[in-house]
Amino acid sequence: MRQLWALLAHICLLMPQSLFAKESEETMTPFVSTQWLADHLDDPDLLVIDASVLFNDPDGEFLASGLEDYQKEHIPGAVFADQFQLAKEDAPIPFTAIDHDVFVAYMESLGMTNESRVVVYDGGPEVAAEFKADSWASRLAWQLQYEGKDQVAVLEGGLAKWKADGYKVTDEETSISPGQLDLTRQEALYTDLEGMKAIVDQEDPQTVLIDALSPDQFSGAFASFGEDRNGHIPGAFNVPYMKLEDPKTGELLAADQLKEIFAESDALNPDKEVVVYCGFGVAASYVRNILNQLGQDQVKVYDGSLMEWATQSDYPLEATEDPQNTQE
Repeated sequence: MRQLWALLAHICLLMPQSLFAKESEETMTPFVSTQWLADHLDDPDLLVIDASVLFNDPDGEFLASGLEDYQKEHIPGAVFADQFQLAKEDAPIPFTAIDHDVFVAYMESLGMTNESRVVVYDGGPEVAAEFKADSWASRLAWQLQYEGKDQVAVLEGGLAKWKADGYKVTDEETSISPGQLDLTRQEALYTDLEGMKAIVDQEDPQTVLIDALSPDQFSGAFASFGEDRNGHIPGAFNVPYMKLEDPKTGELLAADQLKEIFAESDALNPDKEVVVYCGFGVAASYVRNILNQLGQDQVKVYDGSLMEWATQSDYPLEATEDPQNTQE
């Protein structure tokens, strides 16, 4: 009998430790599927967050909180994070990241702890849009990781995909017990105006700039940021965020398709650092999360993006009628 127990102990030592790992030790990928969420929805350490913001709201607001939509329907057990409360009120750029302590306190009020595994979703980027990119969810996911939270994922396809796949929604209020967090800001995930200017001035071949806006915005055909200030930051490659997913389902394109899109910029080279920008840091967060999904971890988001850069009259922007470095 003693020999049998010794043999069993030896076998256990040889088996992968992951087989004995607790549920909470499972490493989350940057995006999770609706099936994954359905399978884990009742896990005690899982926190699901609705991060919806309405873009071009029917009531006439350019940007509006998604709270009312959340109250009408949400994934069972989900809490709502108001991204207007996670942005500096007096900042000239929409959704500028708030102070670390304020952000952490807000997440604690939603029941988050250091042990929480977090899945963020949204209701889509825009009313009547032809695409369903998880941009608002990705923005909050980036903020969480920037402030030091690990085990964070975005629900691929968001609420629309969840409902299309036949999973239930509810209007029931979610009971919340406040959590406690001990987080340290990860500065490697962020850059500001001065940091971006230094990157552009250095022209470092080991740094890849990605413009996540549309081809027309990138080329300057559509001037959206500042009077007579259109185009893109010099050296940037255009990877339009709305071209990275299936517009019918909101699911990401296949990995080989995504890799082909990023190939020209060499953004997936593990020896390079990537900086992504857009209008004001939301779509850039989505592209960053996709790069993470593809294995590129060295990715910064320029928080102020073009809305900030274009206000600096002596900071260069390039416009071309026949845009180069553009992924259609």
